[in-house]
Amino acid sequence: LQKLLTGSVRFLAPYEVRQGQEAVARLQGDLAARRQQLQPKKKFAFRALKKEAAPGSA
Repeated sequence: LQKLLTGSVRFLAPYEVRQGQEAVARLQGDLAARRQQLQPKKKFAFRALKKEAAPGSA
């Protein structure tokens, strides 16, 4: 979509270019949020707690 909008800048009015840029930015933000939401969660491990606790207790 970004490439299509960039190629059409010469033919579109400034208002339409701005609207297109806002729509593309909104869609990219939605896509990033959806990717983050659908990523598998990190597995829980006790090893991380031991590593953090060891330097503080010494």
